[in-house]
Amino acid sequence: MISYFPPIPLNASKAIVHTFAEQVAERLGFGPGDPLEPLVARLGGRIEYRTPVVSEGRLPESISVEGPNRFTIFVASITSAGRDRFTIAHELGHLFLHFPLVSQQHPGGGMKATRWVNENDSIQQRAEWEANWFAAAFLMPAAKFLSAYSNCSASLPMVASRFGVSLPAAEIRAKTLGLVH
Repeated sequence: MISYFPPIPLNASKAIVHTFAEQVAERLGFGPGDPLEPLVARLGGRIEYRTPVVSEGRLPESISVEGPNRFTIFVASITSAGRDRFTIAHELGHLFLHFPLVSQQHPGGGMKATRWVNENDSIQQRAEWEANWFAAAFLMPAAKFLSAYSNCSASLPMVASRFGVSLPAAEIRAKTLGLVH
């Protein structure tokens, strides 16, 4: 029976996480707008869509990692394709950023990460921030985002469509890159 542990944050800066995410995307041959499902399968994972439990008020966005090439990403069945892409990239962030530390500290152990963590748990809050930073840069690499933004005449809906993300995700990335205030 495998024991599961929560993500262990890197405590790296946002810039370092962004750079790492862009390097991972490049190494995996993943480009803006590419489908994530084949990539997850190639990495040994699977994606499972689940109906949320309304009484809990939380979406089933999480990852369960049994090993480096054995993981399941859980996505809500009621969210948009753009939101789903960000969720999947967020969970890949946990896999690439946090699972190596978990497996180093707990050899043979697995990792479970859920997007809904206790607001008083600063360690897991940090892991969530890092996974969000990873997802943004993985899906919307800075140079390619800047280029798309200028080519689309600063139309964030067009940029969001090009990268396959939600408009709010594109807006946050544009703010992070200093394109809008």
